[in-house]
Amino acid sequence: MFKHTKALMVATIIFSCMFLCCGEDEVSHEYKFVLAWGSEGTEDGQFQNPHGIAIDSQNNIYVADVENYRIQVFDSEGNLLRSWGSQGVKDGEFQGPNDVAIDSADNVYVVDTFSNRIQVFDSEGNFLRSWGSEGSGDGEFDRPFGIAIDSSDRVIVADRYNHRIQVFDSDGNFILAFGAEGEGDGEFNHPIAVATDPSDNIYVVEYINCRVQKFTSDGTFISSWGELGSEEGQLRYPQGIALTSDDYVLVADTNNNRVQQFDTDGNFFIEFGVMGTGDGEFDHPQGIAIDSDGYVYVVDTSNNRVQKFIYE
Repeated sequence: MFKHTKALMVATIIFSCMFLCCGEDEVSHEYKFVLAWGSEGTEDGQFQNPHGIAIDSQNNIYVADVENYRIQVFDSEGNLLRSWGSQGVKDGEFQGPNDVAIDSADNVYVVDTFSNRIQVFDSEGNFLRSWGSEGSGDGEFDRPFGIAIDSSDRVIVADRYNHRIQVFDSDGNFILAFGAEGEGDGEFNHPIAVATDPSDNIYVVEYINCRVQKFTSDGTFISSWGELGSEEGQLRYPQGIALTSDDYVLVADTNNNRVQQFDTDGNFFIEFGVMGTGDGEFDHPQGIAIDSDGYVYVVDTSNNRVQKFIYE
């Protein structure tokens, strides 16, 4: 009897430990809200319909403040460092700065959507160069939207209304283009955001087809995932994408008011966010960026703010 009771007690303790460990593991593996900054307005640190976001080598945060026609730069705690830009078509002026990317020298590339060009600045906001004009030829754009830079400083642009991806060197010289309008593999319907992994594979978010497509660096189709819907792995008009240091893909599932995480083969992993205005809630999230410490920054567009998270 004593041996039986002792064995039962040991089994109970082991089971309890396993349960507690699993519980702690589940709790620890989630995206946790850290802080947020921004509100609607035109003053320093305020936003009007922000979209894109990028992070430099010092973990400074660059936000495309679309309807204020400027780029705002913050430290990782949300303190404003500087800003530049105004409405117009001259060098350093913008007509819809929808996305931003940073190269290895911390130069800043801005998609100036309605001017159909890419503008390049140093990290202080001094204009360096630009390229692009309206059209459908090589190096021309029809309302470009998303931008990313790979490990070789090639510039990848989502040429939205031409339904293609264009790739340039850092001086704006055309390298290649791929894609055409459609729903098949390698075809696009409003490509709106792009990202690259350490192997320079290219990930493209499609706004209308509600999916992510993955390509090699030369534009060869690899795989795709996603469809219209609100279940796990489904997307509703997504508009942002970023990759973690351990090769997970974060997608801003904009009209589902959440962020979904996948592996690089498109297998669903986790999601966070619901509709709302509270901490960790979203109203049409769009841009996503990840700093060198693993913090995730999400542009909460219709709430006119940036939210910061950590996975732990």
